[in-house]
Amino acid sequence: MSRSGGAQGPLLVPIQLSMFMCSVRYSALPFRLDTPLTLIWMLLNVLFLDIDGVLNPNKANYQHVFAPDCVRQLRRILDAHPETHVVFSTSWRTGFSFFVLGWLWRQHDLPLQRVIGRTPEIETEMRGAEIEQWLANAPLRSREHKVGRYAVLDDEVEPILENIPAQSVFACDPWHGLTEEIADRVLRHLAANDETAAKTLKTGQ
Repeated sequence: MSRSGGAQGPLLVPIQLSMFMCSVRYSALPFRLDTPLTLIWMLLNVLFLDIDGVLNPNKANYQHVFAPDCVRQLRRILDAHPETHVVFSTSWRTGFSFFVLGWLWRQHDLPLQRVIGRTPEIETEMRGAEIEQWLANAPLRSREHKVGRYAVLDDEVEPILENIPAQSVFACDPWHGLTEEIADRVLRHLAANDETAAKTLKTGQ
């Protein structure tokens, strides 16, 4: 994937969407990360995000829908941790579903600048390996920024646990999605990186 012009993300080049629907018009808006100055010293948190069963509970009856309560909990996480950025691990990250994902992200006023990428495609039931590969390749994409902590939100965690430590994996009930209780656990998990980043700023290392 080639780099495009403009501000670049710290770990992954911007993902180009063909089009977003904005109100009743189509406009070309990419998922990109505009690097704030504070990222010079920040350790990045990464949130690997599934959609079905996380932001879209009860997917059998309601396809391509974000539940407002689940979106509210995701926003809590992003608001509480400005250094946390999203990498899509969902099956929505390819094809037409990625267009729908971008449109819904925009419709719910979620921050585009906090999205830095998507995991590579390996094969079905290999989501843990896909996340592992993204993490392994992250230092190659940027020598200036490091991943501090990461969390995985998914409703089917068994394949993920084959590659990713259990303390970083947060299982959502597919009928309820991302709840306040799960969001609280993710917040506590990511808070440890805040302490590390503060020490890094203080020591200048």
